[in-house]
Amino acid sequence: MFCLFKNSKIAYPFNWIVLLLSLAGVAYWLHFAFIEKEFLMTMFEGQALFVDLLLGLPVVLIFAVVVYAMIFWLLKVLIILFLPQMIIQLEARQSELSDELDPSLGEAYWQQEDRDATDAETSSKSSQEDASDSTKK
Repeated sequence: MFCLFKNSKIAYPFNWIVLLLSLAGVAYWLHFAFIEKEFLMTMFEGQALFVDLLLGLPVVLIFAVVVYAMIFWLLKVLIILFLPQMIIQLEARQSELSDELDPSLGEAYWQQEDRDATDAETSSKSSQEDASDSTKK
């Protein structure tokens, strides 16, 4: 399912519909944030605090991107589930489809996580032993 989601695109009539619905969600979010919550008027009247401009404005704009992605991906999943004939499959690289480890990275690359875990356990045991030695003195 993930491979189909990642390596596909929506066919012609529905791609515009999905795009417009996603942009409508973004437009509603920006209208809600700027107009209904009067964020825009607060900025133009000079009543906005520095924190509102520094944190509030970027959060509102970034959340617009999140709303777009959320609506687009939800509609894409619904189209994959209910209208699979409207999905165009794209070619995926063979390395993305393989379940085997990438040999170009070398064996040490795949062992790195195991080494880090054993190093962390060793250091935590030694720090516990040091703490118990200091309490005994």
